[in-house]
Amino acid sequence: MLRHFPNRVPENTTAHLRFPTLSISTDKILGVSPNATQREIRNAYKRESLKSHPDRVPADSPERPARTRKFQAISDAYYTLSDESRRREYDATRQTGEDFGDEVPLGGGTGGFSWSSFGFGSSGTSDREQRASEQFGSVFEEMLREEGLASDETDADGHRRTRPTSRFWSIVGGISGGALGFIVANAAGAFAGAVAGNRLGAVRDAKGKSVYQVFLDLPQSDRARLLRELAAKVFQSTMGHVMAAEAASVYPALENRPVKDTICLFDVDGTLTPARRTISFEMLQLLSQLRHKCAIGTVGGSDLAKQQEQLGTSSTKVSSLFDFCFAENGLTAFRLGKSLASNSFIEWIGEEKYQKLANFCLKYIANLELPRKRGTFIEFRNGMINVSPVGRNASVDERNEFEAYDKQHNIRKDFVEALKKEFPDYGLSYSIGGQISFDVFPTGWDKTYCLRHIEAEKGVSGIKYKTIHFFGDKSFPGGNDYEIYSDTRTVGHTVKDPEDTMRQLKELFQL
Repeated sequence: MLRHFPNRVPENTTAHLRFPTLSISTDKILGVSPNATQREIRNAYKRESLKSHPDRVPADSPERPARTRKFQAISDAYYTLSDESRRREYDATRQTGEDFGDEVPLGGGTGGFSWSSFGFGSSGTSDREQRASEQFGSVFEEMLREEGLASDETDADGHRRTRPTSRFWSIVGGISGGALGFIVANAAGAFAGAVAGNRLGAVRDAKGKSVYQVFLDLPQSDRARLLRELAAKVFQSTMGHVMAAEAASVYPALENRPVKDTICLFDVDGTLTPARRTISFEMLQLLSQLRHKCAIGTVGGSDLAKQQEQLGTSSTKVSSLFDFCFAENGLTAFRLGKSLASNSFIEWIGEEKYQKLANFCLKYIANLELPRKRGTFIEFRNGMINVSPVGRNASVDERNEFEAYDKQHNIRKDFVEALKKEFPDYGLSYSIGGQISFDVFPTGWDKTYCLRHIEAEKGVSGIKYKTIHFFGDKSFPGGNDYEIYSDTRTVGHTVKDPEDTMRQLKELFQL
C-alpha cells in the first residue's frame, strides 16, 4: 500500500541530500488512490500532464515557471508509479519510517529522501526534463488515437505511422492542421496554401518524424492550441464516463428530481460548446450537478453524429449524458438512452420538390463571391437540409472569417429571403444558426418540435413539465433558437457563450 514519505530520512537509510520536497505525496500529485491500478495511474498522468503542460502558455508567461515545476513533479510521480519494481521499492522505503508527513522529494537542493535509486541521481535537471518530455511523448499519440484524432497506418515502405484524422484537422484548424498534414500525413490537399512562408519552411524537413516530434517543431501558439483541445477531449471523456455511470446508478428517477416538474433544454453550438467545438470538462461537471436537481436535455439542429462529436466521446454516447437528447430539432429523439419516434424531411417534401430546392441553392451559391468557398454546401439530414454558403468543410479559422463577413454583408439573410421568394408555397421555414449555415425545414419542425416529446412524458412517467427552461444564443427573430425561446410553453434564456450559460445556471439553481 502506498503511504506518504517521511519528513525525515530514516536512520538506516543513506541519504544523498540532493532534492528538496514538495508538500504532497506522489499518489496525490496524480490524483489517484494509493491502491490505483496501472491503468488508473496512466489515465491520471494523461489528465494531469495536459492540465499543467508548460506549452499551454507563452514562453514569457509568468505562469511558465510554476507550470514547468508542476509538470516535472507529475512526470517524476508517474515515472515512479508506472513501473512495478520502482513502485514496490518506493512503497517499501516509505514504510521504514516511524512517522509520516505530507512531503515527497522532487528535485535539486537539500533536505528529504534520496531519489537516486528511482533514477533521479546527480545527473541533474537536464536528464529529468528529457525523461519528462519522452514520457509525455509516449502517451501523446496514444491520446490522439483514443480520442479519434489519429490512427495507425502502414506507408509504402511498410512502416507503421500514426497519422492525424479528419477530426484532428477540424480541431487544430487551417494553419496548424495544414502544417501537420504536410509533414506527417501528406494528406490529400493537406490544406494546401494554409501554411505559407517561414512557418512551412521551418518544419519542411520534419517529414517522417513521429507526430510528437512534429508537435515539438510547431510554433508555441500552435502547440498550446492543440494541447488545450486535446485536454478538453480527455477531460470530456473522463467526465462522460462519470455522468454515464451516474445516469445508471446515482441520478434520481425523473419523477424524484428535487426541482419538481422542471426541465432545462440547451442549444448546443454557442450554448454548451463553442461553435463546432467540444464541450468542456467544467460544463459537464455543472450539467451533472444540475441533473441531480431536475431533468436536462439538448435540442439542436445538427444530426446525432455531430452532437455525439461535440458532447460525447468515442466510448460514451451523448444520449447517456442527458435525460433527453433531441437531434435535428427533435426529429431524432432519445429518452434515457432509448430512441423515440422520428420523422423524415424527404418523405414530407417529395423527391421532385427537393431537387428543385437543392438545385436553386447550388446555383445561388455558385453565383456568390465570398472570401473563400470549401465543400459540402448542402447537408441532407433526416428532418431538414442545412445550407452553408462557404461550405461545411471550412476550417475553424475559415468559419470565423465567414461569420465576420456575413455580419457585414448579410449573406445568409439575403439567401433566406431569396428562398422564401422562390418557394412561397412549399410550407418551409428557415433558421440561421451557428457561424456558417442555415436550416431549411417544414413549418412547425423548428426546435419547438421537441416539445411534443416533453409533453408526451405525462403518458410515460406521469410527469407534466410545468417549467421548461430553454437556453440558447440565437434567440433573435430569424435565429434558430427564436421559435422555442419565444414559445409560451418555455422560459427563454439568451446566452452569449458557454461561460454565460454556466453563470446563469449557477445563479438560477444555486449550483
